[in-house]
Formats: sequence, C-alpha cells, structure tokens
Amino acid sequence: MNCLVVEDQTILLDLLASVVGSFAEILNVYKADCIRQALEHSKSQALDIAILDLALPDGEGSALGEHLLQHHPAIKLIILSGSAQQFICPTSLEAAIYGVIDKTDAFEALRHCLNSIIQPVHQQLTGRQQQVYALLGEGKSTKEIAVILGSSPATVETHRKAIAQRLHLSGAELIHAATLNQHVDSID
Repeated sequence: MNCLVVEDQTILLDLLASVVGSFAEILNVYKADCIRQALEHSKSQALDIAILDLALPDGEGSALGEHLLQHHPAIKLIILSGSAQQFICPTSLEAAIYGVIDKTDAFEALRHCLNSIIQPVHQQLTGRQQQVYALLGEGKSTKEIAVILGSSPATVETHRKAIAQRLHLSGAELIHAATLNQHVDSID
C-alpha cells in the first residue's frame, strides 16, 4: 500500500510519516507540506491512503481530498485537524473518510484508523507469537524470552521462525519490524 501524508508542520509531518512507515503493509510513504506537493505525488503515484491536514498554506485539505478521490477512487482518507469537532464532512467524501483526528490525539487515533484499514499482519499472530514479537521489540534475546515466558529456547526459536514466515521477513528484518512496532506503541 502507498500512503500520502499532507501536513504543513514539519515535525508532525515527519512523525506521522514515521508512524505510517512502521506498518509492514505500507510500501511507500509520500510526504507533502502543501497541496501543490500533494498533487505532484497524486499525479505520479498510485495512492491507497491519504492523511490530510485540513488547513494548509495553499488551500483546504477537504478540496484536496475530493481531488484525490477523483483520481484514486479506492483511496481511504484520514483527516487531521486542530479543531476536529468542528469539521463538517463534505457529502462527496463521506464514504472515503475512515477517521477525523484531532491533532491533540493524533498518534493513538491514527494507529486506530490505520489498523482498521490495514489490519496489520502482526495482529494476526497467535497470542504466544504476539508475546514473543513484543519481547523481540524490547530487544530481548531468545534465552531471555524463554525465561520470561517459562519456555525452552528451542520453543521460542520455533515461534520466531513462525513469526518471520508469517510476516515474510528474514531474522534481521523481524527484529527491525518488532523494534519499530514497539517504538510506535511507546509513542501512544
């Protein structure tokens, strides 16, 4: 999946892109700090998700959303606003909007919206695999995980291999993905 993040505050733009990029299912994250840049990405890239700030220096995010929906009919939109309670959704965007997020609650709400759209593979792991995945993300070794879970190192290694296979990752990629997921969870 490809995601476009449009936000005029650079720090928030980078943080949002980092959160979105932590999902293994997201192949590319395109960043834009204005409508002009967003339109350039829209012309040159296939987009599946767009996270749009409503107030941009060169126009309204809702107008950009309508443009994106015309050019990418299956796109899913998430709206960001400093005053989300006052947002009145244009009728033309109702089916495409998966969430309206107040920037003060941005990270928790963004992860919730993205989870409903993407349904991350790591959430489809068994309970024990999720425990192992979380502990890997904390930097624990196979032996440390075995002690924590009361299992043998061989059992933990079997879980690691099953997780890597399900997520289509190598050993090193698995550690990286688990660490990123743990980091994003700690932001919430």
